[in-house]
Amino acid sequence: MKKLIQLRDVSKIYQMSDVKVKALDCINLGISEGEFIALVGPSGSGKSTLMNILGCLDIPTNGTYKLMDIDVEKAGDSKLAEIRNKNIGFVFQSFNLLNNLNAVDNVSLPCKYSKMSSKQSKNKAIEALKKVGLNDRKNHKPYELSGGQQQRVAFARALLNNPPLLLADEPTGNLDSKTSKEILNFLIELNKKGMTIIIVTHDNTIADVANRKIELLDGKIISDTRNEVKK
Repeated sequence: MKKLIQLRDVSKIYQMSDVKVKALDCINLGISEGEFIALVGPSGSGKSTLMNILGCLDIPTNGTYKLMDIDVEKAGDSKLAEIRNKNIGFVFQSFNLLNNLNAVDNVSLPCKYSKMSSKQSKNKAIEALKKVGLNDRKNHKPYELSGGQQQRVAFARALLNNPPLLLADEPTGNLDSKTSKEILNFLIELNKKGMTIIIVTHDNTIADVANRKIELLDGKIISDTRNEVKK
C-alpha cells in the first residue's frame, strides 16, 4: 500500500516558563493508505500532540513530516489551512458543533474556506448528512439531537470534502455504550471503503477493532502492533 504519512525523528518541545517540556521524543512512524489505527496511552503520553501534528494543527520542533508527499513542516499557514481543508477530516469528543446553526449549516462550515456558492455548499452538506443517516434531521439544531446524532453530524462535516484521512479524538468518549457501538460500526464501514482512520482512544473496544495499535509513553512509541481484524 502507498504511504500516506511519514514521520522521521519528529520531536515537539514546548517552552513552559524556564522549563522545556518534550511532548514528543524522536517519533518515527509510517502510515499507509487504508489503515485503521488506534493511538493509546495514559494522559500526558503525547497522543494529543501527535494527533495535532498529524492534523497539521501544529508543526514539529525537529524532524520531518510528509503527508501525501507534502513537507508539512516547511508549509506556511495558508498552505497548512489548505491541507487541513482538503485532505483531513476532524472529529472530536465534544462534537464542536455551533448551537445556533442547524445540521446542514454546521456540516457546510468547511465550504466557507472555498469559492463554492451557498447553494452548492448546502446541497453538498445535505448529501453528507444522507451518508450518515441524518437526512431527516438536517434542519435540527444540536440541542434538538441526541449525542449520537450530534456525533454523526460531526462525522458528516469531517467527510464533506471526501478527505483521504480522518482523525478522531475520543469520538465515543461522551456516548453511551449502544451509541458508541453504532459509531464504531460506522468507522469500520468507512475504513472498508478505503479511508485511512487514526483515533486517539481509551476505549479498548475501538483499540481492538483497529488493525493497528500504537502505544505512546513519555512522548515515545513503546509498541506498534497489528491486530488480526475480520473484514
